[in-house]
Amino acid sequence: MKITSKQGNGNKVHIYIDGEYTLTLYDDYWYLCGIKDGQEISDDELASLKEEAGFRSAYEKGITYLSMRAYSEKELYEKLKLKFGAESSRRAVDKMLDRGYIDDEAFCKEYVRYLFEVKKYDVKRITYELKMKGIDGETINNTLKILDNEPISRIIEMLRTKYENKLETEKDRKRFVNRFVRMGYSYSDIKSAFYECELEFPKG
Repeated sequence: MKITSKQGNGNKVHIYIDGEYTLTLYDDYWYLCGIKDGQEISDDELASLKEEAGFRSAYEKGITYLSMRAYSEKELYEKLKLKFGAESSRRAVDKMLDRGYIDDEAFCKEYVRYLFEVKKYDVKRITYELKMKGIDGETINNTLKILDNEPISRIIEMLRTKYENKLETEKDRKRFVNRFVRMGYSYSDIKSAFYECELEFPKG
């Protein structure tokens, strides 16, 4: 197989095999690998070029994602894997970890603050969401310790403000009980909050 190259936009080089476009590399890697235009290359050499192209593309895309918001290691890996495959994505994420671009502990603190203060979730739902992001149990437990969590008081606050005029019927109250449960609150805490607000707790 004969390999040739053509300078692309910026620092990219387009690679052709037997005259057909095959992949794009970054120029620093292309020059370092020492392959010359018109050279015959093996299947193994082509596979190595493709692997490098996939890794660099995954890495650049990962940096772009991180510039928009924080990601956990697992979340970013799974997102990249959908487009670039397991091997390239793993290499890219490992490099970002080595450079300190991904920090599960910092991500956990930021995400907990959002779920607790904005979404108003209780610790049960927060724990579930963090586990889905691949955060380990020790990091989750250490982060949740910083919360000033009084679930009954939090439910009361929502009942008296956000949902104050939406609880007139049995059907309405049942709907909001189910909503609180999905947010991670226990039935006993929800029931106590209803009684504190002098609201009839729905049956069934």
